[in-house]
Amino acid sequence: MAGTEDENEALPMNQHLLLNIYEKIEALVSRLPGPLQSAVMNELRPIKQIFIAQRPARIALLGQAPANASALLSALLGSELKLIDSNQTSGWVSYEQKGKGGFRVLDARRVTESTRSWADLTNVLAEEAPDLCLFLVDGSTSGDFKAYNEQTIRVLDFVRERYDRKVPLIGVIDFPATIPHEAVDKRRLELQSWLSGQGGIASHFVRAVAVSSFVRFRQDGTLDPERDERRNIRMLGDLLARELPDEAQVDMARLVGAKELQTELSMRLVRSVSAICAAVGAQPIPLADFPILTTLQFAMVAGVMHIGGRELSLRAAAEFVGALGANIGFGMVFREGARAAVKVLPGWGNAISGGIAAAGTYGIGRAATSYFIDGIPLADVRRFLGRRLKRLRKRGAADLEDVEQTETKTRERSKQV
Repeated sequence: MAGTEDENEALPMNQHLLLNIYEKIEALVSRLPGPLQSAVMNELRPIKQIFIAQRPARIALLGQAPANASALLSALLGSELKLIDSNQTSGWVSYEQKGKGGFRVLDARRVTESTRSWADLTNVLAEEAPDLCLFLVDGSTSGDFKAYNEQTIRVLDFVRERYDRKVPLIGVIDFPATIPHEAVDKRRLELQSWLSGQGGIASHFVRAVAVSSFVRFRQDGTLDPERDERRNIRMLGDLLARELPDEAQVDMARLVGAKELQTELSMRLVRSVSAICAAVGAQPIPLADFPILTTLQFAMVAGVMHIGGRELSLRAAAEFVGALGANIGFGMVFREGARAAVKVLPGWGNAISGGIAAAGTYGIGRAATSYFIDGIPLADVRRFLGRRLKRLRKRGAADLEDVEQTETKTRERSKQV
């Protein structure tokens, strides 16, 4: 169900637009027959959880205090980010990139063993639990990991006991780009072995990643490609985003450009919407489903654009579909032609029509994913969709012909009997 008006006003812009789109779809779905409403809503619920219930990720920093968290997060985002000194704040700090989303950080590395400082940290953790912990190590030093063992275990244990959650922990060792590969890999394996061998840490541990975060930013905040010495940053970004809960994945995938995860999230959306279109398209109500199908298709494209880091807009989605050359009018006529078979082929025409609606929707979704996430040129995407629609038309005609032949043979056998 949609939130209250006050709750809606408090939502971020993209989330507010997503909610508006979802409410429009809900209103259209309410016009469908009761059993179909339930089936469609079952497919919509996961979409709502991932794309509307989304929130900023919460990341707790553990490990060595000298490790430069600002440099690491700046490298991940591709823009300069200065973290607030953890000596000046003991709580969660929020960061946001305009148009892409944000995340929250809790630097728990500088807490001493005094009762007061630990009490401050537990008060913060009691308000909100981290989604993920990063164990940071400065690769330019040879410090002992053991010095940070107790603090890490205390944080992980507190979160598990209070929230009944096992928070994933990723080890990150940040090296200068000049360090030889052999030395980097040896140190990473040491960190991997140590984290996986600690009783209170091992069950949380995901893996250790060696990176180089050094990159120079110009005065206007843009990245200087001639001073970009980053290594394995994309791999770390993808791993980080994947380990987050569903409701925090979309923003982080957009922020760090986790292409593989963005594609997976996009195709999850495309498959769900295609299943909904199959159910709607199979209904023997000529033309009644057209507003629902087109709204779903435009909403799907808008969602793919959002996952890819673009502005969320139904209008822009409609313009993209138009730029593809996807002839909606043709699609409607073809769908209605298939549905006309219901009059002479009861039960079969509906199934064919639903399949056409689903296949057409899936093709548009694949095209949007290829363009907005994979970066394939529009001309190539247009050719891909054109070939798919051509095959769809041929397959639909062949299906109708096969059904007619099957029905004719069945009637002939009945007469013989």
